[in-house]
Amino acid sequence: MMREGVWWQMAGRKYIQVAIIVILLVSLLAAGCGQQPEDGNEESKAAPVEVVKAQKGSLVETSVVTGKLEALASSGVVPSGQGGKVESVNADVGDWVKKGQTLVVLENTLLSSAVRQAEQGVVQAQSALEIAKIDYEQAKVNYERGKTLFEQGAISKAGQQGFETAYEIPYKKAKQNFEKNRPAALASAEAGLAQARENYNNSFIKAPIAGVVTDVNVDPGEMASAAVPVVAVANLSTVVVKAAVAEDLVNKLKKGNEVQVNVSAVSAEPFKGKITSIAPAADKSTKAFPVEVQLGNPDGKLKPGMFAEINLTQEHPDSIVVPKEAIVGSGGDYAVWVVEEGKAVRRDVKLGPDNGKDVAVLTGLKEGEQVVAVGNGALRDGMQVEIKKQEK
Repeated sequence: MMREGVWWQMAGRKYIQVAIIVILLVSLLAAGCGQQPEDGNEESKAAPVEVVKAQKGSLVETSVVTGKLEALASSGVVPSGQGGKVESVNADVGDWVKKGQTLVVLENTLLSSAVRQAEQGVVQAQSALEIAKIDYEQAKVNYERGKTLFEQGAISKAGQQGFETAYEIPYKKAKQNFEKNRPAALASAEAGLAQARENYNNSFIKAPIAGVVTDVNVDPGEMASAAVPVVAVANLSTVVVKAAVAEDLVNKLKKGNEVQVNVSAVSAEPFKGKITSIAPAADKSTKAFPVEVQLGNPDGKLKPGMFAEINLTQEHPDSIVVPKEAIVGSGGDYAVWVVEEGKAVRRDVKLGPDNGKDVAVLTGLKEGEQVVAVGNGALRDGMQVEIKKQEK
């Protein structure tokens, strides 16, 4: 029993010693953690940041709408009148043609003969009119002579019927023939000639506009009719981009404004265009507003059907502008960190348009305030900050 008591006494002393050592270590660790640095705790906790000054500026916002190139003017050329069999085709796809240039000729031998016959008809009608004039003038002279004799009594009253038969009636007939019948016949002959010439001229199918031939649908020997265009011509000296813009953008556009148009298939450099049309009402199916932009195309590199992007720029003057990286938050809940008396202060802001690099702040920020642009990810309200760099 004595041995067991001695053993318990020795074990108790060891446990007490271990407990004292543990308590001392904990005290030392606590003292080390609570020790203040010689240079003060405020500086050791300051977060390094880079700031910019919020300042007023003119922000240019760019919106991109897409569309396809089309010819400014195009025309499907069809035969006038009844059409006919094709004699020759004088244009190929890709040819540049002038307005009035003959593209297709129809067989016109009979039409040419009809013109010559009509011309002879006019000549005959003119000759008949000349003869009618001579007859009229002669009948008039006879009538005037007979009238004088009748008035002088050389022709008795009883012979009045003879006077009318011999003088007055021939005069009236000659006058009717000269003043009405023959002029009407001449006019009819001239109308017939005009129609014959028109039919003949219609056998020459000509370009209604200057441009490039984009399609040829007939070959010699085939029949051409007004139901199907035989040739298509497009004016490509100017092309147009047809696009559609949303309702929040349409009222910011003005007819005549210059814009830049990117056609990547042709050039990496943008082309200069001009807004020529803005629809007053939205398209019923798309709910967007059609707009048209014209581009000069003197070298013909811009082709109908090519994809185009219209850059619509809007200037917002007198905006509070900051870099986009200064903005924190998402989903409409946005803020910036400003530095006030060496501390970070969170400001809720309402954002306006941006140009991809800078953003306009509509509310929540004043001109001249220092805004954290770098190092704002781990800031807390009231945290001490150290400005490492400041951009103007």
